[in-house]
Amino acid sequence: MRIYLLDVSTLQDEATGAELSARARSLIDDYRGSKADQCKSIPARGLALGVGMLLQLAARGYVEDVSRAAQGIPIELTAEEAVRILARNGEVLKLAYSIENSGKPYLEPDIQIPAGERGIPFISISHSGKYVALALSYYEIGIDIQIRKDMNTEKISTRYFTDKETTLIHKDPNLFFTIWSRKEAWGKCEGCGIAAALQRDFSDVSKGLSRFYMWSENNAPSGYAMCVCEKMS
Repeated sequence: MRIYLLDVSTLQDEATGAELSARARSLIDDYRGSKADQCKSIPARGLALGVGMLLQLAARGYVEDVSRAAQGIPIELTAEEAVRILARNGEVLKLAYSIENSGKPYLEPDIQIPAGERGIPFISISHSGKYVALALSYYEIGIDIQIRKDMNTEKISTRYFTDKETTLIHKDPNLFFTIWSRKEAWGKCEGCGIAAALQRDFSDVSKGLSRFYMWSENNAPSGYAMCVCEKMS
């Protein structure tokens, strides 16, 4: 498993990010570039460009510290650093994507991309606020990042979460984002989405259905919740 975390705040700055955004656009594949072009807001476009850059870095096998990456510690970059690294590598990799009916993405086989048991590496993408997160694995995987913000967590959890989850959230509202991130990550890992995850209890990922997965949620940036769910077989 390898996790990438990219701060795209510079790309989201309308006053100063135009030049960097243009450079980022030239360094990503056509599919991801077209998705960025379709974004109606500058913050959304910055996130879309960030996804494209992380995919290029992951496909090239970019790692700063092999030992830390092997422990599931995210490879953290700023948009400026990502642009600088990709610009040094020259030609943009022409990545081919496979999208399931559920919307779950895969990367098609490529000589420069590690292949999983099904002939394609498993990937998962998430973004929130100023961060883009990408997880790459030889096994099915899901990642989710959520910015912590003021909202009526008790009301939402009472309506959508299980009784046990709701009880915990009423005692500690910050757990809302942790549990929501778990649900999103599991739904992406399984390819079933958040609807199925809402019906399951993720108050304790060491028990029940959750024990069949490898979980990581201790590396979120300040002000965010982030969870990675990797299927164990």
